[in-house]
Amino acid sequence: MNKLVKLLSIFALATTVSFWSCKGDQGEQGLQGPIGPQGTAGTNGTNGTNGKDGTNGTNGTNGKDGNANVQSFLATVKADDWKEMEVTGIGNGVSSKWGAVAIENALVTTEKFVMVFVKNGETLKSLPILYTKELDNSVERLDYGYKTGQVELFYRYQSQLFGGANGTTILKPNGDLTFEIVCTSKTVGAALEKSGVDMKNYKEVMNFLSTSL
Repeated sequence: MNKLVKLLSIFALATTVSFWSCKGDQGEQGLQGPIGPQGTAGTNGTNGTNGKDGTNGTNGTNGKDGNANVQSFLATVKADDWKEMEVTGIGNGVSSKWGAVAIENALVTTEKFVMVFVKNGETLKSLPILYTKELDNSVERLDYGYKTGQVELFYRYQSQLFGGANGTTILKPNGDLTFEIVCTSKTVGAALEKSGVDMKNYKEVMNFLSTSL
């Protein structure tokens, strides 16, 4: 029995020595393996709820009612648009040279009362216009007439230096001119003429036309 115990002890010791003696040095780290395939994407999250609409702004106040019997339009005439024309005088048949230009528009008819204003800086002046320069007695005129479909404008500047006979005549302005043509009914036009409003004052005329029936 003692012999058996001794043999087992010797065998166990030999086995332990064998295990320790068989352990070698750590080997080099191997190459990294390939990256695995990408996993399946997750499902999208739920959309958030929409925000509340803002409150509507306050409506502006309504403008004043216009007068359907009054219509107007603007037209700019270039200096080179004026052409020489013989204009016959009224009553005596004598003609004189003027610069003339026609502005066509379907609003203009002989059944209407038509006024023409020219823009002079920030001011609108009513035609006809006559300016006299006291220094040399020179005169500048701007007049108009109309028929169905068009307004006809006339320009003439005449120099009479100190009353002499050697004056010069110019038949076109030295720059572009902008006109506002106002058309209304003859009934409203007659009321305007009788109202006492200054027909040369654009603001007074338009104020009357905007409130007349």
